[in-house]
Amino acid sequence: MLLNSIDWPAYIKVMEQLLDVPVDEPRRQELEVQLTRMEKMAEPLIDFPLPERQEVAGIYKL
Repeated sequence: MLLNSIDWPAYIKVMEQLLDVPVDEPRRQELEVQLTRMEKMAEPLIDFPLPERQEVAGIYKL
């Protein structure tokens, strides 16, 4: 379970300003619904325990 849920309305408002993309109220509400839904779907992945030491992939240089 996520400890700190994101304040989606504030996030949407900030992203709207940063991206200079005006969003009307119905679309803003739907974005909040979809972001909340994705947050819930991601919880099991975020909660999945990883081993203390994961083997790092090789670094390739030209």
